[in-house]
Amino acid sequence: MGRVARAPAQYHLLPLAVSSRFAGIGLVLAATAAALVYQAWHLGMTADEPSHFAAAYQYWLGNDVLRPSDTPPLMRIVSGWVPCLLAAPLRRDTDGWRRRDAYQIGAETFSALDAAHARRLLFLTRLPFLLFPLGVVILVWHWGRTLFGPWVSLVLAVSAALEPTTLGHGALIKSDVAAAFGALLFAWCAWRYWQAPAWHRLPAVLLALVVAVLAKFTLLPLVVFALILVLVKGPRWATLLVPLAVYFGILAAYQFHAAPVEKEELDAFLYAGVPARLLPVATAAARLPWPKQFVRGLLFIGDNLHHEGFPGYMLGRKITGTVPLYFPLAWAVKFPIALQILTLAGLAALAVRLWRRQLRSADLFLWGSAAWFFVTAMFSNFHIGFRHVMPALPFFILGGGLALERWATGRAARWLALLLLLWLALSSLRVYPQGISYFNEWIGGPENGWKYLADSNLDWGQNLPELADYVRQHRIARINLYIFGLDDPGHYLAPRTWFPQRWPGPPHIQPGSRLDPAPGIYAVSFNTLAGFLAPDGYQDYLACFRARRPKGHAGYSIFIYEVE
Repeated sequence: MGRVARAPAQYHLLPLAVSSRFAGIGLVLAATAAALVYQAWHLGMTADEPSHFAAAYQYWLGNDVLRPSDTPPLMRIVSGWVPCLLAAPLRRDTDGWRRRDAYQIGAETFSALDAAHARRLLFLTRLPFLLFPLGVVILVWHWGRTLFGPWVSLVLAVSAALEPTTLGHGALIKSDVAAAFGALLFAWCAWRYWQAPAWHRLPAVLLALVVAVLAKFTLLPLVVFALILVLVKGPRWATLLVPLAVYFGILAAYQFHAAPVEKEELDAFLYAGVPARLLPVATAAARLPWPKQFVRGLLFIGDNLHHEGFPGYMLGRKITGTVPLYFPLAWAVKFPIALQILTLAGLAALAVRLWRRQLRSADLFLWGSAAWFFVTAMFSNFHIGFRHVMPALPFFILGGGLALERWATGRAARWLALLLLLWLALSSLRVYPQGISYFNEWIGGPENGWKYLADSNLDWGQNLPELADYVRQHRIARINLYIFGLDDPGHYLAPRTWFPQRWPGPPHIQPGSRLDPAPGIYAVSFNTLAGFLAPDGYQDYLACFRARRPKGHAGYSIFIYEVE
């Protein structure tokens, strides 16, 4: 009987080597997924989620007609199948449906359900969005491993997983983290093509570009970068593939429901901020059939970018239009200090490379992408949250890898890197699962965030679960609500214990009026308290509460007042 041949020792060790290689990132992904799942279950419905939920639902029902049309196509594709599968209630006899108002229709859908079913529907519709923050972590780890080696890449992956803004928004029905994933995926594929412009890498660039464009309307300029990439690296005739891939990707995303652009819509592009020199290109493109909702989405975003945009809040006052200091301030107070140190160290390492003429293509792709997304946001009119520069954040983290690679070779430097990681973990997990409201230690944490920024930096309507806990713990029999957002308080608070108060505005309340509150307990969201979202003449309607010391807080966004 012949002997069975034994495999060489290295083949026996191969599974162990592979498993050890991926064990670290596997643990990071598992922990991040668990944190995101809990967050998806715990957080109340944020202000924009009803609109995106309704748009995605109608998309899957083949009735994609709601407005505003700013829900990107990838959001519709990723999540709309969930309410279809669960047969979410759909009424067409409501005021919201008559107006085709996505916000109102989404709110009506959830209000038609009891608390348990509404919470389950929201939770399950959020779950597909976990793909994007997990994708960001994987890409940061993979690109970091390629550039800097295994241990630096793992530090960067943990940093990306713990970054509070990405984590806090990662389980929401929103496009911000998806945009960060799309931007990072495109940059990674573009860099690989730049390194070795082989045919088999071009489809990955085109696919990543389509994913990015479908993830966020404001990522459409990446088409220009893709054209430059292919034009420089060749073959030049392949530049034709870039617009073709984007065009057919958009058509496919809207199930090839398209029509020629109407003259009124084409004329509207002029008023939406399209430069005059690009109008011939827009006119030529308009001769092709385009999905109606995609055109309307572009017009909606373009109109807000060209005009005043959305009102924001900064350092105690309402802001509109272009405010270049908004995002630098947001970076200073909402980006963790540990990651600020890592980013600045990365910039220092970049300066050394530049001085010594040792720049690599990766330096250009990492820091060029970070600068593009951050600077363009600075000069936009969208100053309603740090989340709007989220595509830049993974590049800041990866850029910090340059410093870790250069200076963290000694034992002391490695200990310093681990201390920064521990500081990041303590800072981020201290506010978990309220990453939306995260502010760093420079200003004393989220407790003081309202002094600097508001809106989706602090108060996005997410804290009704915490308000319900506060009411139960303090045995409050009646509470008056001035709450921001479209979440239904009845899904959290017991019947006949909560009383919504009238929002300031015509015709029931006169301009310049100020509330004289009757004795009782009041829950006031900071966005309503600050008044920057109220119509002109009504910003100080709730000024009576600004001079009072809150009795308590529900989360970080709802202040509790007792009037005697």
